[in-house]
Amino acid sequence: MKVIRNLLKKFILLIVKKKYYYISALILRLFIRERLANGKNKIVFSRSNNRVTILALDADRYRGDLEILASVSEYRVLNIRQKWQGLFLNQIYGGIYNISLDCRYNSISGDKSYKDIVLAKEFTNQVLGRLFSIMSVNCVTTVNYRYVEDLDWTLGAVELGIPYIMLYRECLVHKGNRFYDDLINRHSKYKFHGSHIIVHNQTCKSMFVESNYCKEENISVIGALRMDKYLKEINNINIINNKIKKRKRFVLFYFPYDMSLFGKNGNPPRNYKYKYAFSIWEGRKKLFKDIHTAIVELAIENPEIDFVIKPKDIMMKVKSWGFYNQVLYEKGFNINNVSNYSVEPYANVHNLILGSDVICALQSSTVIESAISGKPVILPVFTKYRKTDNFNDFTWKNYLDIFNVANDKGHLKKLIMHLMENQYVGDDILNKRKKVFKSFFNDTRGESLYKYVKTINNVIGNRL
Repeated sequence: MKVIRNLLKKFILLIVKKKYYYISALILRLFIRERLANGKNKIVFSRSNNRVTILALDADRYRGDLEILASVSEYRVLNIRQKWQGLFLNQIYGGIYNISLDCRYNSISGDKSYKDIVLAKEFTNQVLGRLFSIMSVNCVTTVNYRYVEDLDWTLGAVELGIPYIMLYRECLVHKGNRFYDDLINRHSKYKFHGSHIIVHNQTCKSMFVESNYCKEENISVIGALRMDKYLKEINNINIINNKIKKRKRFVLFYFPYDMSLFGKNGNPPRNYKYKYAFSIWEGRKKLFKDIHTAIVELAIENPEIDFVIKPKDIMMKVKSWGFYNQVLYEKGFNINNVSNYSVEPYANVHNLILGSDVICALQSSTVIESAISGKPVILPVFTKYRKTDNFNDFTWKNYLDIFNVANDKGHLKKLIMHLMENQYVGDDILNKRKKVFKSFFNDTRGESLYKYVKTINNVIGNRL
């Protein structure tokens, strides 16, 4: 395998050196798929037939948005994974991670990387010109501006006269906390070179505008595509009331113990006002262990209840997952020997919420998504954690009254079992939850798709 990889690298490097632009475009075409409304991809594209052709870059980061756009009859949605975007760029840069975003943005003549950047730009533009012509691309999209592979492609698209639209996905921010200020600082380092940005809420728009990343007229607050179907479903009372569940279910939306919410390594920048963020809370592993041992114990004690752990698949590839497995091992708990405990990284989030009786989550949008379903939602922010400075960064800190807060392991177990039998959430609490949801997602009716289509069509204009 190593010999084959080396041969492929030499072949790709030869293509770059010889400037075989059309061959490069044909090779990249092999890695582009058409996303269908059912979420599947196909290699052989349907005809454009005067439809708008959207090329979504870094396809793995959209979390359902692409199939929703593909459900629009006037759109043909193509997509490519980030690793294939870097196929030729890797050879130019000597490895895509050898160049930082700051370097790619700010390099000037005389810098060590400048020649590579100029070559990457020339090569990418030439290849994309041919690739976009082959596929009749009308616009390209990304979910962020942070990735070098996306940057080269979007810069090339803009120079070729192809609109670039950012469908920004980070939404859990509010003014006055560390994450908001950190994002303002990050945004301020760059300038938007595309046509338009679509964000979920007004706070995200404020960040981009205040940081001078883009002009106010180049950004729209619309909400989240993936919420439309979910909102329509929970607004239909009969659907929820008629859901038949033979067994009760608890779901934990998994979070790693080493997330920056509990502090991070490194030294704070000079005059940084959130210095506590660089002090790791020593109790984070115990909190993590207590949560998971509590769930394991309940699964053993209550075989009639299903317990589901829902991580993102990427979370299962880092060291925190190793600690999760260690916790289960030390407890003598083997997932394969029980039928009422499961790990489901690929389960549909909204189906899980609607099919569960009690939900537990932390620093995630699943907290408020679960909350507006009218289900009990537990926040495992134990008393000891709430007394730390790191708790200042907790997104739901100011909304604890609309959730169930667990104080320690024992309390968590009691809460879960109590709420299994007492799931009622009053209208006053539910109305508060809806207001919080709307502040983050701008909509409680499920009407964002129409606004996305209108905005995208306005940006593309007469370029069809």
